Amino acid sequence: MTAAIQKWGNSQGIRIPKALLEALHWSESEQIILTADNDKIIIEKAEPGKNIKELFADFDGEYTPVEINWGEPVGEEIW
Repeated sequence: MTAAIQKWGNSQGIRIPKALLEALHWSESEQIILTADNDKIIIEKAEPGKNIKELFADFDGEYTPVEINWGEPVGEEIW
């Protein structure tokens, strides 16, 4: 199976045929990881991200929220 590199806005892109996506059980909104290996581009399905509860599931310490003074506005921030 071949595909052409095409201009896509300011980038370049390739289209992945539907049959190939179906064979991999990937959907159009799939998050992927791209890596280069010598003369190859490797495309892998990314692992789903964790939510905040999953990220801190093993946390066994105390947490006390503190207010941080970020100083006076320096641009056009709205406070």
